[in-house]
Amino acid sequence: MSNLYPVEQKVVNFNGTEIMAARASNGKIYAGIAWICNGLGLDTRRQREKIQQHMTLSQGVATLPLPSNKGTQEALVIELDFVPLWLATVNPGLVAKEIQGKLVEYQLKAKDVLAAAFIQNNVVPFDERQVRMQLLKSALEHEERLESVEQRLTEVTRKVEEQITLQHHEQYALQKAINRRVLDLAGRAEFQQLGFDEQNYITPDLGKVKRKLYSQIHRSIKDCFAVASYRDIRRCDFEEAMKYVQAWRPRLAA
Repeated sequence: MSNLYPVEQKVVNFNGTEIMAARASNGKIYAGIAWICNGLGLDTRRQREKIQQHMTLSQGVATLPLPSNKGTQEALVIELDFVPLWLATVNPGLVAKEIQGKLVEYQLKAKDVLAAAFIQNNVVPFDERQVRMQLLKSALEHEERLESVEQRLTEVTRKVEEQITLQHHEQYALQKAINRRVLDLAGRAEFQQLGFDEQNYITPDLGKVKRKLYSQIHRSIKDCFAVASYRDIRRCDFEEAMKYVQAWRPRLAA
């Protein structure tokens, strides 16, 4: 019902209190929930929550721009036909004794008194231009709030992503890249080291070369990305880590 706006409004005196009511653009009459709560000494926030969570009452609520001490503001209102049902959910035994009689009066007569007020000729027309301006202002403010929320959500998402480390499949992919790089470098003559085979012939010691390369590449990764292990690399750095491994070269001994 966000597209509703009041075409008539009236402050109705009832049982010593004032209730703001309005005829909306859909032809229905609504009463301000906060005004009724104030008149009965009820907790407005609690009643709003109860109405909005109630399967039946929630079908009769809307928001309308209505005048207040702080200017025209969006107010939660309830359709007149739902007022008796709402007030019937308030147990007279749970309110102050001085209010119990007033509550019963509200339950029995408030709907009819408010409806009668809009049949009389002294209803004050609401400034439609003012309403449309207020609706436009509310829409702009809503859009600004959404934009602010989206910005905060983007910032939170960025911070969370910066803290998330590699998932298992990324760890596996990075380890495979490390293995490929070590095997590739170990086969190059410039990194080979000599040893003795079973017949005491001098031959390249591939195992020794790979162990040295593995030690160096893991140490280089930890230094480059400031982590204790390649598994602790942040997900946002995964692509950079893959490129680093693919281009990595060990330091040659002097």
